[in-house]
Amino acid sequence: MKLASSSLAFISSAFLLSSFNLSADGLSDLQSTLVKLNGNTPLSAVVESSYTEKRGKRKKQKTKTGLIQVQLSDNLHGLKLIYSSETIANLEQEAANKEKDEEAETPTLNAVNGVGVAEMNTMLSAAPHLLRSLKKATFINEEVVLHNDNSVRQLNFTLPLEAIIENKEVHEYVDDFEGEFKVLIDDTGIPLETSTIFTGSGSAYIFFTMELSQTNKSTFKQVDNRLVNIKKTYQSKRSSTWGDTESQGYKILILQADSPTLAAIN
Repeated sequence: MKLASSSLAFISSAFLLSSFNLSADGLSDLQSTLVKLNGNTPLSAVVESSYTEKRGKRKKQKTKTGLIQVQLSDNLHGLKLIYSSETIANLEQEAANKEKDEEAETPTLNAVNGVGVAEMNTMLSAAPHLLRSLKKATFINEEVVLHNDNSVRQLNFTLPLEAIIENKEVHEYVDDFEGEFKVLIDDTGIPLETSTIFTGSGSAYIFFTMELSQTNKSTFKQVDNRLVNIKKTYQSKRSSTWGDTESQGYKILILQADSPTLAAIN
């Protein structure tokens, strides 16, 4: 009986291992899935963008905040950003307050530039952007990890400096840089989440030095034939000759009821 049980266990393990190996090439699964999710299904959403930034020397540190909500509509006629009358009124009032007092709080003005067409397009049509990111990254390995109590595949990459800072003139001032990129995918290759972590330091001339570390995270949903980045968060720390800066923020897409049915992603 013991021999039969051992043999059965061995056969079961071998079967599970061979089944896993059949779909173990997560990078190929991800790339082929992203090509399929490059669709243009019409959808509408509200984007909420918020951030907090603390800047300056410790004793003279200043805090800056930003918060805005914008209606989005993406269909065959193009991408539209619609600002409510309340938001327009806030922009006008904050601009007037800024004229009177340079230190006035202007959260709407601070956040409005972070909700531009280019940024929103990468969130509403995330597949092409993610494919471009993969081309810049170097694949390391694939492993199985837990995500929301489910086993998923994690693809690990390294990132070069060029993937974070596109300006070539800045590259010569960077002395040290390390970047990593992780992509969580389900059994079919649909991306669930990505995270980017990078640290760097550099100097310009004799008197200016800087250190930087940042973590970015994105969460995705499939909407019919397109991939949507429904949440982006970041945390950043910078230290330079002029002082320290800590910032964090998020952008959330709240998909509207008239959007197509969302594909479930656990």
